[in-house]
Amino acid sequence: MVLSDVIVIGAGIAGAATAWALQRAGLRVTVLEKEHPCSGGSLAAGAFLSPKISKPSAYKTWLNRSLAYALEHYTTHFPQLLHKKGLWKLPLDSEDAARLQSYEPYIDDIRWQKRGTGYFFPDAGIIEPKALIEALLAHSEVVQHAEVLSLSREGDIWQASTRNGHYRARYIVLATGSASDLIPLPYLRRKTIGGYRYDVRFDGQEEIRCNIHKDLSVSAYLEEEKKTIVGATHIRQRTDLDKAALEDSYGLMTGVAQFVAMPNARILRHYSGYRSFPYDYFPILGPLVDAQRTLRHYPFIMQGARVPASRYIYYPDLYIHTALGSRGFVFAPYNARLLAEAIVQDKPIDAHLLPATRFRKWARKQQK
Repeated sequence: MVLSDVIVIGAGIAGAATAWALQRAGLRVTVLEKEHPCSGGSLAAGAFLSPKISKPSAYKTWLNRSLAYALEHYTTHFPQLLHKKGLWKLPLDSEDAARLQSYEPYIDDIRWQKRGTGYFFPDAGIIEPKALIEALLAHSEVVQHAEVLSLSREGDIWQASTRNGHYRARYIVLATGSASDLIPLPYLRRKTIGGYRYDVRFDGQEEIRCNIHKDLSVSAYLEEEKKTIVGATHIRQRTDLDKAALEDSYGLMTGVAQFVAMPNARILRHYSGYRSFPYDYFPILGPLVDAQRTLRHYPFIMQGARVPASRYIYYPDLYIHTALGSRGFVFAPYNARLLAEAIVQDKPIDAHLLPATRFRKWARKQQK
């Protein structure tokens, strides 16, 4: 049984970006994936790289900072996979147009210009999900069809057990997206939202030179594959996504045609999957609190007592990178860098992202 430095569980964009950052930091990484790399939500993602337009907020600042990092990261390391075509954001209606106009004074962290009733962001883009994840994982050991059934710890070493074998490492990173957690994490509440996207071909699509977003996103023409991407959708209930994608194709394409003409359009293929969304918008990143032991040791937290997060009891050498929502390809590179720095250099992670922040809020509600 080979001993790795880190086992990353999950090979979506969160897991792949984490593996890449850790490998670049000099660690030996094994990635365990229950299906195959870039399955589920990561494959179904539109993978648009676009800013948030809103009033100032901590979330807006974090997202646009992550976007700037992601664009630089992809340009430097994976330029052949980045299509920096810009984004034209259109208002939904007159009320939305007025709201967007009121946000203009706060669009101060990315280049933009007014275009009709919408806004054009020349630095926005789109990335190729599957090819990117394969490139991120190129220098890590990847084990496919290796669903982790349990985690155990002996001394300073974690063991991840699958049906086909056991894998050992000092560190574990959970990057399982919408899949169930392998240990009790009652304080990390997330919602699971499904979606699908289409690869389409239509007459004159070569004239679509930028990404366009209204209630759905339409990509610029991608010359190499001779296609345009439409989606992804947001489906809030559990359902058969493949069936929904087939049944919804006419209505969805008819809706898209209201703002992008697509004569003689035909769907080449569709992709579907579920994504994990945090209730407070911020991704979840960092070391994991052992809720049961911490509350047993500090029961007065439930009465509102302030105990520093540094005194919580954590699962040793166990981390998480999840709940990237619909912005996975925006958040993942920056998050992965922060996590690698936390593991290798013991650098702090922003409190908005930490599991400990969610634990504190959850614990105070336990006796109400």
